[in-house]
Amino acid sequence: MRSRWTRGRVVAALVLVVLGAGVWFASSLQDGLLTYEPSRLVLDRRGAYLGEVPGAGGELGYWPVPYVLPERIVQATLVTEDRHFYEHPGVYLPSVGRALLQNARNLRVISGASTLAMQVARMQTPGGRHLWRKAREAVEALLLVREHGHEKVLRQYLAIAPYGNRVHGVVRAARLYFDKPVEDLSWAQAAFLAGLPQLPGRMNPYAEDGLRRALKRSHRILRALHARGAFSHEELEQALRADLGLVPRPQRMPEALHAVLEWSELARARSQPISTATLDLEIQSKVARILQRNLDRLDGAGAGNTAALVLDTETGDILAYVGSRDFFSEEHRGAIDFVKQRRSPGSTLKPFIYGLALEKGIVTAATELADTPMDMRTESGRSYLPENVNHTYLGPMLLRETLGNSRNIPALRVLEQVGVEPTLRFLAKADVGGISYEPDHYGLGLAVGNLHVTLEELAKLYLVLAHEGETRSPRRFIDEPVVPPRRLMTRESAQLVRHILSDPLARRPTFPSGSALDYPYAVAVKTGTSQGYRDAWAVAFSDRLLVAVWVGNHDWRRMNGLGGLLGAAGAVHEILDAVMPGWRPYRPVLDTFPPPSGSLAIDVCPLSGRLAGQDCPHRKSEWFVPGTAPTESCPFHARVRLDRRNGMRAGPTCPEREVVTRVMLALPEEYEQWARRQHLDIAPLRESPLCPGRPEELEPRVAIREPRGTVRLLYDPDTPASASTLRLAADVTPSTEPIVWLVDGVPVATVTYPHEFRWSLRPGQHVITAAMVHRPQVSQPITVVVED
Repeated sequence: MRSRWTRGRVVAALVLVVLGAGVWFASSLQDGLLTYEPSRLVLDRRGAYLGEVPGAGGELGYWPVPYVLPERIVQATLVTEDRHFYEHPGVYLPSVGRALLQNARNLRVISGASTLAMQVARMQTPGGRHLWRKAREAVEALLLVREHGHEKVLRQYLAIAPYGNRVHGVVRAARLYFDKPVEDLSWAQAAFLAGLPQLPGRMNPYAEDGLRRALKRSHRILRALHARGAFSHEELEQALRADLGLVPRPQRMPEALHAVLEWSELARARSQPISTATLDLEIQSKVARILQRNLDRLDGAGAGNTAALVLDTETGDILAYVGSRDFFSEEHRGAIDFVKQRRSPGSTLKPFIYGLALEKGIVTAATELADTPMDMRTESGRSYLPENVNHTYLGPMLLRETLGNSRNIPALRVLEQVGVEPTLRFLAKADVGGISYEPDHYGLGLAVGNLHVTLEELAKLYLVLAHEGETRSPRRFIDEPVVPPRRLMTRESAQLVRHILSDPLARRPTFPSGSALDYPYAVAVKTGTSQGYRDAWAVAFSDRLLVAVWVGNHDWRRMNGLGGLLGAAGAVHEILDAVMPGWRPYRPVLDTFPPPSGSLAIDVCPLSGRLAGQDCPHRKSEWFVPGTAPTESCPFHARVRLDRRNGMRAGPTCPEREVVTRVMLALPEEYEQWARRQHLDIAPLRESPLCPGRPEELEPRVAIREPRGTVRLLYDPDTPASASTLRLAADVTPSTEPIVWLVDGVPVATVTYPHEFRWSLRPGQHVITAAMVHRPQVSQPITVVVED
């Protein structure tokens, strides 16, 4: 009884196991055609290989086959893999019987009788080679054909079959080995590809033995196709003798690895398997070589790295993208993409500050701006004295020359009138990122590089000038839609800024004739140098190309006095000269950029910017938008009445017998100290004390003119004492009185007119006063804090 009960339990258990295995087997069968993430191939604008993003499993391919299946690859595949494909439901029984007999005789699996549908099943659900596995593949093949039909199963095979070198699918294989669409394959090429999936590892076309095996296999396929009437005997002979047309294995250009990463990342989000980039690898190679030569020339100047962008000015297409000097350089951190790094742009933002001032009507191209020492005060009350990069001053200058010479002080004065926040809003609209709107975050230092930008953001800004005030977004793919432009500046102001940047005479005397900034064709160019010579920039554009170059170090290390002119402008010039001849050569090169539309040329005094008068020794022509031309005559060249006894101005009470009249340079008071340093013969500002005057006019007084208020300075112990000084200046009446400068109550210097002194800084808080030597008058004190 117990024995029968035990046997019954065993039988029941076996039934349950068999039923469970059947259920598991049925549920695990794959009756659907799986989809695979395709790889993304990126080509340059000429069709050259740039890079590829792997697809499913890190493999390449899995591209969809054409809607109309290419006849040659279909016939070659079927004659190779499954000659009776359309005659069976997924399993070909005669082949199964033959395989079972062979395997039984040899006591091992030597023939699988796999149909094309069974191969699809095996590729979709990989596994070992054994009878259970074969049975599973057979059932899955039957289900696939029943559910989807023969053509879809064939499509699946052609889309996922392995063709060697990590490539799946015949469409990608045709591109890899022959660089052509699968529809354009010859019979020899179709037969060659059809044979690869059988032994893709042993028939590698890039290995000598593999190529020999693959060719031998393809010839057998060609003969089989001929036997089935696919083509004539003559066509067979031609196919057997034909040059296969294999192309070399694609290689990434070392000089374009940052571009490969940039474009590959973007290609991931694109639906099409092949994307054509705007890059031109021929131009990329030229630019990389020029940048390397530029660094070689700068050897010893402390420049370790560089980056560049070249864009088509008209379309915004990025033609070259060099992220560093050498991607694999550990010393210079070459893997960092310096096209995307935020760095101090130096003076390269000045054109846009001037453009906003022109647009608002604050200035014209002939507005006189003072390039003289300036006491700057922040919103928090801190004061500092900015300088030009060459530590010199040029006195009164017209806006055209201040921008052309890239003078710092005039740009600060213009930014003060335009406003920091409106300028930041403009830059934000131009897609400059990372902007802070905290009060006093940038201050007027915005004009000299306080706001860090990327090389690409800078290129986009200059595209606005190239397009007369409208945006033009950089494009990375040929089929990328053009973003509708937005107007950021008035057309006239952008045209005028462009006209100034392309005017070689506007750059004198700071940038001498024959420098890298001078071109034989129309080029608007601007350089930039960050504080401490940590970054050198140059941006230039012609009527067809825009080039932006950065030179510096990954760790912000100072370079040895290397600025935008010597560090970057030469490379920009060489790139333009190398690329311009081959870019739209059918179009005549533009010689000059035109002045603003509808503007008028008017003669003005080159010193004051006002209408040139009869006493002005020189005059120049300047362009004015209607309604902005000057109406006053030049006040800087005037007939001045002088007291012959001391050369000071003769007041209305001076006896005429003591008065002489001379044509002199009559500058405003703010230029007095500068003019005296330049040893200019200028008209005196003060009236002669020898002329009778009212007592109150001669009342003694002394007041500190510079600096003002509370000044905070940073003491740098590495700076020579001769350079760590603060300029002290006072207004004294009468001007002939000497004064003594006192620091913390201790006399440091006795001076006469013009009552100036440079005091050597020392750490601490100091009280400074000025006192008359022969009178009791003393100035109001000022406080100077020198932070250590």
